[in-house]
Amino acid sequence: MKKNQIFTKLAIVTAIAVALSACGGGGSSEPAPPSQGVTPPPQGVTPPTARFLTVSGKAIDGYIVGGTVFLDINGNGIADPDEPQKLTEEAGDYYLEIPEDFAECVAYSALIVDVPVGAFDEDLGEVTEAYQIILQPTFEPITEADFRDGLTRNISPLTTVVWEAIERSYPRTIEEKHCHYLKNHVEEVQTLKNEIEETVRGLVSFYNLSADRLYADFIADNDSVAYHAAQDIMQGLKAAYRHKTELRKTYPTANEVRVFVYRSTQHDEYFNVSNGWYRDEIIFLGSEDFIERVKLVDSPNLDEVDFVLAKFHELGQPWNDQSLKGWLSIRQDTYRDPDGGYRCGNIERVSFDFEQTHYELANIVPTVSFPALEQCVNNNFEMPYERGLSIRINEEDGGSTGAEFSFRESQPVFFDLPDWINVKEKPTLPATELMQFFDLLGYEYDSEVRVSTEYWRKSKIQNGVAIHKYSDGRWERETELDDGTRLFECSVDGQSWQPCD
Repeated sequence: MKKNQIFTKLAIVTAIAVALSACGGGGSSEPAPPSQGVTPPPQGVTPPTARFLTVSGKAIDGYIVGGTVFLDINGNGIADPDEPQKLTEEAGDYYLEIPEDFAECVAYSALIVDVPVGAFDEDLGEVTEAYQIILQPTFEPITEADFRDGLTRNISPLTTVVWEAIERSYPRTIEEKHCHYLKNHVEEVQTLKNEIEETVRGLVSFYNLSADRLYADFIADNDSVAYHAAQDIMQGLKAAYRHKTELRKTYPTANEVRVFVYRSTQHDEYFNVSNGWYRDEIIFLGSEDFIERVKLVDSPNLDEVDFVLAKFHELGQPWNDQSLKGWLSIRQDTYRDPDGGYRCGNIERVSFDFEQTHYELANIVPTVSFPALEQCVNNNFEMPYERGLSIRINEEDGGSTGAEFSFRESQPVFFDLPDWINVKEKPTLPATELMQFFDLLGYEYDSEVRVSTEYWRKSKIQNGVAIHKYSDGRWERETELDDGTRLFECSVDGQSWQPCD
């Protein structure tokens, strides 16, 4: 991320500005000539006043001085030159001015503080190891009152944990993570908001902190519980940042590398561990992805693996009819059991696109148990225990409809399409056979499902309203209101709606 370079460049710019100011301090009353290439406004015409949204607050581990706080508009985790940014000052204060053109991105983008080597932590002294602290977006639209009064946002290890939880669900490519994408994709936003709520509940329970205390200035409040929780979390954040830096060297062409080091009561209970540290590493290489979850040895640097909890390796490739964008992906999964053994399984997916419709088939193979990770190999693709079919239709008006179906051996459809199993070696299968099979299911939003399923869901998104109906009789509706907020309602018949539980 070249954080030291960012810090140094900003310092150089500041020094140059001071020097130029000193050179021009002779008290001349002559107006300065306009810069080359800049046309002054016509005489008597007042130029429009630029508006800014001010965001201020504290960068806290101890208070951090000399970090770079920036609005990560494109979601790549780097302070790019065109993104609003400022150095943090004494007592960790920062004051960020967001141009009006970027203001709405405050609701959909993370606020990040790059803390470089050489910065100063007012509790711990000079920073000797670079790291980041992050505040997740609120997903609440910016209002006129926000422009008038400004926003206050504290950034700390506690807020960083919340951000890490939702980062797992962010769209992968930089273009998709742009704030405008999230503004226009209500389902993704609601998923992220749900995960924020779930993460906050977990932190409240784990550290015995109220939700408000997660976002407060715990130093000024003399909140020792929050302070010690932040120091505990910071150990994991620094370990994650260190490991991520090494992985980027190993995979220099990766689309994205993510690392999370955290505590988990769920993992502790499942694996009979006491207050353990865990690490997830996720590497996206375009057509190939690696995910690994491990338990770490509880050492100062948290850089030694105790045992592997799970591994996932997915490889995708063009397949079959390329006029229909045929694609095959195979994912190999490995899981550790509480007794120390391992289970291996496979999932294969094939998909096609015809005009505005996306078709997909998935075969899920049952896992096979082995006593050790090194022995865990499962090459079976012939006998899936579950099969899935999904379809998405994009409408000309910008809306869409879709359906997902799941089948097991108790449903007759499970045995249909027998050739569409272990498809890697079958590149000549007729794509039309799979696409036409959907006509038997009743996938249309207003149609009755015509086959027995283990599970199904149908969805319709149009004019800012998303409606989902499920095989168990539930309905959910999400409506984007004129003020940018969203209303979530539930129903049992699709006619009478009330706020969801």
